[in-house]
Amino acid sequence: MVKHHSDLIVCLKQPSQGIGRLCEKCEGKCPVCDTYVRPKLIIHLCNDCSFGDVSKRCLICGDLGISDAYYCSACVLLEKDVIFNDLERWMS
Repeated sequence: MVKHHSDLIVCLKQPSQGIGRLCEKCEGKCPVCDTYVRPKLIIHLCNDCSFGDVSKRCLICGDLGISDAYYCSACVLLEKDVIFNDLERWMS
């Protein structure tokens, strides 16, 4: 999803109750387009992506997450939140 991270893939499962997190360094950034403007819609994760230690990690860089992740209003308007299904998984 993020342009400068080639190791992120979209898992394409249905979102559930899990909330995406961002670290202190990435706080306020939209995970799709990397902007810091107008957060609008909270990011929900599937059960697999929000299970265990993965649920406490930053969606962008993998550090310890401290705040909730949001899509910016431009990504919501362009329906990128639906296209990408707001799910990321780190490949190991």
